[in-house]
Amino acid sequence: MHLIIITAVLESICLTLLGISLLPIPHTDILPSVYLFLAGFSNTALICFLINLLTVYPFHRAGLNKTALVISWAVFMLFSIIAVTDFKIYGIYRFHLNMAMLDLFLNGGGDVIAFSGTMWMSIIGYCALVLIGTLTVVMTSARISQKIKPAGTIIIPIFILVTFLLCNITHAVSKGLGIASVYRNSEVIGLYYPLTASKLFKKQMDGLAENTVDTGKGIIDYPKHPLRYSEAIPGGNLPNIYMIYVDGLRADTLNSDNMPYLYEMARNNLNFTEHLSGGNATRNGIFTLFYGLPGSYWNRMLNANIQSIMVTALQDRGYEINAFAGAQMYKPEFDRTVFANVKNLRIESHGRSVSEKDQDAIRDFKSFIDKKSERPQFAFVFLDKLHSNELIGEEREHKKYPTPWNNPNYLAINEDFDRDIFFNLYKNVAHVMDTQLQDLFTYIQNSNMWDNSIIIVSADHGNEFNDNGLGYYGHNSNFTDAQIHIPLVIHWPGKTPHEYHHITTSYDLTATLLPEVLGVTNDTSDYTIGKSFFDKSPRDLIISSSYLEDAIIKKDYIIISNSINGIRIKNKNYSDSDRKLTEEDRKDLSRKLEIDRTYVHHD
Repeated sequence: MHLIIITAVLESICLTLLGISLLPIPHTDILPSVYLFLAGFSNTALICFLINLLTVYPFHRAGLNKTALVISWAVFMLFSIIAVTDFKIYGIYRFHLNMAMLDLFLNGGGDVIAFSGTMWMSIIGYCALVLIGTLTVVMTSARISQKIKPAGTIIIPIFILVTFLLCNITHAVSKGLGIASVYRNSEVIGLYYPLTASKLFKKQMDGLAENTVDTGKGIIDYPKHPLRYSEAIPGGNLPNIYMIYVDGLRADTLNSDNMPYLYEMARNNLNFTEHLSGGNATRNGIFTLFYGLPGSYWNRMLNANIQSIMVTALQDRGYEINAFAGAQMYKPEFDRTVFANVKNLRIESHGRSVSEKDQDAIRDFKSFIDKKSERPQFAFVFLDKLHSNELIGEEREHKKYPTPWNNPNYLAINEDFDRDIFFNLYKNVAHVMDTQLQDLFTYIQNSNMWDNSIIIVSADHGNEFNDNGLGYYGHNSNFTDAQIHIPLVIHWPGKTPHEYHHITTSYDLTATLLPEVLGVTNDTSDYTIGKSFFDKSPRDLIISSSYLEDAIIKKDYIIISNSINGIRIKNKNYSDSDRKLTEEDRKDLSRKLEIDRTYVHHD
């Protein structure tokens, strides 16, 4: 048993030091740093001890020491690879490796998480280093165990358990008293679920509301009343509706230098410059768009296979409906939510690369247009190239912005990384996509569909490139403008071109199209929390969400809430804020909880 203890100690020391070197530590003062090391070490030591006890100890007991040594090395090597992967993921996205991400990677067909050749070489290099390092640790522990008597290791597990308990108590006290420099460091430790004692310290928690995240119980009540329609079609006829969405397109990319065609289109149509997404990731960005409800409703709608109100209204009005996405429509499960009742839904594209799959989606969309159906058409075109940041063929030879990258290498990102390498790759891909959008819109014009079609161009979320100097890249990690401020350009026949500067959100799509185009006469509160795009009055509450947490977006700060860490306040650049919750903030949190329950019938 003493060999298992020594091995677990050495393994945990190595992984803790490696984590500290790779992870972005929120607070590096003496007390938070000591707490982080001891909490990380004791938590990891217990995990390593348990793993070795279950996988290695039985072979030691059976006298198969060489077999036990090989298994110990193999298990530690696998665990270390998972740990290093988690460190890198957290460093970029600020969340730990989880089953949802593994599912997307394993079953997403490479559309969600794509690796370039350079990145694969980096992964091989990391694995080689892990192989050598883990072998060294296991061999060292075997030698040390031969020199130390079993009685000499008894105090070690006692020390680890005491340290683990003290760290839990420290976390609970710091959380209760609001000492962010200590408890925030806990977030970087994977598989660590320390005590909070929130009820014990309720008075000291500045009135943080309990139950700020809905439990998910109850029966869906959506829409609140069956849809009703006016007898007369608004405008006299039903226009085609084409939604062209670019995955990951941030608002500031829409400029005359980067996307000149779309910029010119925006100038000559309807351009909403302050448009915010209801999510910082694809699932919630698209969900909020079609349902008009926060991402907190996703699991309910998925479990009950309830279709979006937008698609239901389109079906009621006789539209021919389909989707043309470069990525798969079943990861996330839009085929079981947004388009749940659409027959013969196109759910995937074909091609060897993301670029080829996008082109396959565009070809099928053009064929859809060519049908010249007597029924009005609705199409959702969702292009994935910018999400993957992929340049292929001649695109690599004609870069508008200098960068050595043709694909991203996330393993190269660290504190000293030059953000322009990645950001310029992104801008190059956006520039390529601008020409693709021009070709697509020219095709619609040449098909004589332009004057009878509402065409909406936007994105599901943005994409960050360390814009705020805190090491964030990509999306689904914070709620700053880089990740949720997206473009919205609408070609709407009969409406005068105009640039709008009031805040709009993805929730507003349903509140705009259902009454104004489809003739829905219900009060919009029956099916959405949004307002019409053209309503310039302030939004009641701006809610955005990720896979793990929700945010209330305020003018000067952001309120974050989730079921694990409770409520936090961030500045607009996502640094920690010293603000205290005001009475207005508490009302907003209560209003959010009310919204989370409005479209649910609770027994």
